[in-house]
Amino acid sequence: MENLLQNLSETLDKMIITYRDILHTANEKKEQIISGDIDKLESIIYQERNLAERVLLAEEKRRYILHSINQTLGNNTDSIKLNDLIAQIREPYKSKLREQYDVIIEVISKVEIINKTNTSLTRYSLEYINNLIKSICSESLNDSTYQQSGKLNEPELKRMLFEISA
Repeated sequence: MENLLQNLSETLDKMIITYRDILHTANEKKEQIISGDIDKLESIIYQERNLAERVLLAEEKRRYILHSINQTLGNNTDSIKLNDLIAQIREPYKSKLREQYDVIIEVISKVEIINKTNTSLTRYSLEYINNLIKSICSESLNDSTYQQSGKLNEPELKRMLFEISA
């Protein structure tokens, strides 16, 4: 049992490091969205994918270890939550796992806040670009048609305000 708890603690440490890397990357992403540096933003998105894979692997390991601990404790349920496990074990692992659990929750909450900000910034940037395009192009009012879904098909932007051939 002690071996399983040690493995769980090590896995949670790895998860904390990865979640902190995700938080750092999300903050970098915010800065690049604001600055408009597409090349750096692309690099950050690649980093995010790698970090997401690391989290998934660590999460699978954590679930496997929790399942093994659950079987060792003789519980009838197929799975156990980390919070429930903490209530069932003794010191020194109880306080260590509680601390790790709290850190993970805190970092994930911060990541969620940054991701909401990044989503809003991206949406506002796209709205700005769409409005800019609409301001330099005129819509053809004769091309309004309905799609098969019953929704109105947006008219195409036909005429350019500026002469392209110049």
